[in-house]
Amino acid sequence: MAKSKVYTRQTFISLFNSIARHKHRYSVFTDFVFMSAIAFHNAICKNEALEKEYLEIVGKYSKAEVNSFCELLGNFIVLMDAEPRDILGSLYMELELGNTNNGQFFTPHEISLLMAKIVYGDVLEGMKDSSKPFITVSEPACGAGGMVLAFANEMRKQKVNPAEKMFVQCTDIDRVAGFMCYLQLSLWHIPAQVIIGNTLTMEWREIYYTPAYYLGQWETRLRVRRFMEIFESTPEPKENEPAQKQTQSEPAAVESKTNIKTHKTKTQPSTIGFQGDLFDFQIDH
Repeated sequence: MAKSKVYTRQTFISLFNSIARHKHRYSVFTDFVFMSAIAFHNAICKNEALEKEYLEIVGKYSKAEVNSFCELLGNFIVLMDAEPRDILGSLYMELELGNTNNGQFFTPHEISLLMAKIVYGDVLEGMKDSSKPFITVSEPACGAGGMVLAFANEMRKQKVNPAEKMFVQCTDIDRVAGFMCYLQLSLWHIPAQVIIGNTLTMEWREIYYTPAYYLGQWETRLRVRRFMEIFESTPEPKENEPAQKQTQSEPAAVESKTNIKTHKTKTQPSTIGFQGDLFDFQIDH
């Protein structure tokens, strides 16, 4: 019987180098990220523009190289399986793809994990109370999703399931970083909205949702949350004073925020838990 192959970081780097032998290394890495992320996205929510992009990327490589990309994805999935952590970011740095001109450097997992422990340990302890449906996390400069993955890692250590108890909104101006984030959050089944755009100017180019968002019916869960926020913010009528009629504009506003799935848009997306900080959260009651 043939001996099964063991996948490690070194086998990933060796396989990557074999594909990039006669090609630009950065292009090979970005093509791997784009093809892998598109495959995960279109498996659950078909997007014709992404499908066309996928076929254009595949067309640049030979059949043998495409098969190597498939093996590279399998190798990457094995590396991601141990725990939620930024594998792509660390591989990016190890492959020496960092560029001082565009600032593409990724925070080591150990630092991200330490920050998650220090800042959010008490919050996660409280999440064990099932009366709190979920928390929302916003990362307006997400990179490859290292901080979100570290937070999910800490949630699991606290016996809290990120797939059930967390919704994430991630934004990055760089498309490669955004797709790196999308791919890693998808593999760890984290419900997320990933935005390619500028957080400072509020201009959004692309918006995608991870498979966990659709499979976990998060559109409905978030809509219920918004309805409850509107309900709780409505003042009670004074004694002997008739209750004010609800305006028709409120439901319409909720609807407009929950149905944004456009491939390219400049419309402001849902701002779940968005405070403008580098990493923010809030707890539902």
